[in-house]
Order: sequence, then structure tokens, then C-alpha cells
Amino acid sequence: MPTSEHWQIPRIVDLIAREQPASVLDLGAGYGKYGVMTREYAAPSRLDAVDANPPRYAVYDHVYLGDLRQLEQLLPADAPRYDLALFVDAIEHLEKAEAWTLLETLTRRSRRVLVATPWGFRPQEVPGQPYETHRSGWYPWEFASRFRVRSWSVFPGHFTKYLRLPRLWQVVVLLEAREG
Repeated sequence: MPTSEHWQIPRIVDLIAREQPASVLDLGAGYGKYGVMTREYAAPSRLDAVDANPPRYAVYDHVYLGDLRQLEQLLPADAPRYDLALFVDAIEHLEKAEAWTLLETLTRRSRRVLVATPWGFRPQEVPGQPYETHRSGWYPWEFASRFRVRSWSVFPGHFTKYLRLPRLWQVVVLLEAREG
């Protein structure tokens, strides 16, 4: 199970701590590290996860296994409307149309959605793990075309070896449904 880059963790945890959600849905939970940090810095009364595989860290109240694109079928009818959905390093694994559909579902199922993704398209394929293939690239301004963007930031990730210039960039967006 591949993992996220470590340099984005403080930015995501800062947003979680600022939001102080009482209920959280972690999509594409992976190892579950954001679940652990959410428990520590926000202390939600309910923390649920959705992933194709069980998270390594058992910090979730409920774990729903399956394909994120089938979210409506995975979540039970009595699941709450979450305060925050974490969509960290997962949106790029979906085709653009599938991701927009999932974001629409998430903004109905959650008051706010925190999206973290590489800046633009970054190729990735992991042999034997089809859910790890990157299928789309994202820029922060794209989200404002369909959602209310509460905040966004772009920050450098890895630097070039010799020039020490940013080589890879990351995007973090906090969004919600537009008022209707």
C-alpha cells in the first residue's frame, strides 16, 4: 500500500485542528495515519473510513471496504452527515468525471471536504495495485468552478538535487457545496 509524502502532513493536520470536526469520513484512508492524527488533534466523536483495503491502524469507528466510486452503496443509510471528509491523495486516482461525481456526493454527505492532491498530473503506476494508478491531475482553481472554496494552498514538495528549486508541488483545498 503506497503512502503520501510526509511534507504535507503538517498542512493537513493544521486544517483538521482548525476545523475541529465532530465527525469525519476518511476516504482512501490507506494506512490510517490521518485517522490517528484526527483523533489526536480534533477528537471527533465519530471517525469512519472508506478504502479498498483495511487500514493498518485501527482508529476508526466504522470501516467500509470497497471502491470509492461506489460511496453511496458503501455507506449505510444511517451514516451521519459528516462535518469533514478527508480526501487526501485519492482524487488523482480517479478519472476527472468520476472525481467530480464523487465530490458532488461528498458535499452532500459532508459539510466540508479537504482535498489534497499533486499539482497537475503526476504519472504513477504501481504493479498489481490498480487503485494506485494516477488518472487525473488537478489545479486549485478548478474546484471553484463547482464548489465554494473555503481555503486553498499550494506548497513545494521535493526539490531538485542541484538547483534546490521546487520540483513537485502539492495542492490542499477545503471546499463545500455552494449555497443553493
